[in-house]
Amino acid sequence: MKDSNNPDKIFSRVLTVGPSRNSLGGMASVLKIYERLLPDFRHLASNSPYGTFMGMFSLLQTLLMMPVERLRGRSILHVHVASGKSYIRKSWIIRWGKMLGYKIIYHCHGGHTQEYFRRIGTPRAKRTLDRCDMVVCLSKSWEHYFDSIFHHPDIRVVHNPLLPPAEINHPDSFEPLRLLFLGALVDAKGIFDLLEVFAVNRDRWCGRVRLTIGGDGETERLRSYISENRLEELVEFLGWVDGSMKEELFASNHVLILPSYAECLPMSILEAMGHGMAVISTPVGGIPEMIYPGENGILFKPGDKQAMSAAIDCYLLNPDLIGRYGKEALRIVPNFYPDKIQSDLRAIYNSLA
Repeated sequence: MKDSNNPDKIFSRVLTVGPSRNSLGGMASVLKIYERLLPDFRHLASNSPYGTFMGMFSLLQTLLMMPVERLRGRSILHVHVASGKSYIRKSWIIRWGKMLGYKIIYHCHGGHTQEYFRRIGTPRAKRTLDRCDMVVCLSKSWEHYFDSIFHHPDIRVVHNPLLPPAEINHPDSFEPLRLLFLGALVDAKGIFDLLEVFAVNRDRWCGRVRLTIGGDGETERLRSYISENRLEELVEFLGWVDGSMKEELFASNHVLILPSYAECLPMSILEAMGHGMAVISTPVGGIPEMIYPGENGILFKPGDKQAMSAAIDCYLLNPDLIGRYGKEALRIVPNFYPDKIQSDLRAIYNSLA
């Protein structure tokens, strides 16, 4: 146990529950950073990347360990939640945590949370949120949503954390323009809109624009679309990427593109900004709080393929914007660095203690 005069002692009272850190996706990435960032970090997994049976076993193990951790002095339950199955599992955990006497934080990561809550009904979602002592969200826009719809008495904004890269490198040339997509390969991320834009502009962009895709999801559909539209010379699919390979991709591409229909605060954009990259994205979730058109990126309405094409052309015809927007991105990212996030979490935990 740490000395009582140590301000970091509060972290020894926190039990974090969320997806397995071996899972794919932004929430698992955040938890990996928390593990490195927070003293006395203790995490229990609510699912497993190894299938439904192992996921149920992990959930049961977490439910059984929660009273043990309570007896060991963990009194704050920090629950990281998305939507769908994630929400269902976490609602059970929150109910059980309340019975065990934990102070509970509902930490929303789900870009589709609003749609999901409409589907299951606001009263049902409100019952879960009312069991929580605090709601943490990733942006001011999400704070407004929880305040206006659920009127929760304690809502805080805590950004996703960004670890500064060891070094920042950029491509030697702007020819061809190199775009990078990192994310789930589903319609909601706009990846198939992006491929359609490439198909329409294939002849004009061949040899001038290159797209690299990293992610997991509807991989066969993606491969089929690339093949059927003869995009092999323009588009490269790598599958899921992480670690050193992801760092290499940030260093070898000019622009991060994420044409999503819904987001909270995407890690791919944060990481790209931390590497001094320009961005193309959509004004959904917390993205407009990171990307300012004309300063560090270009935003367009979700699903507007003409505007997406024009955004790519803007960088293609004005390569000087890439360096200028990248420098401005580097000026913004310290707001997401570990010291700031750790300070925000320390203040939140102390307020509940």
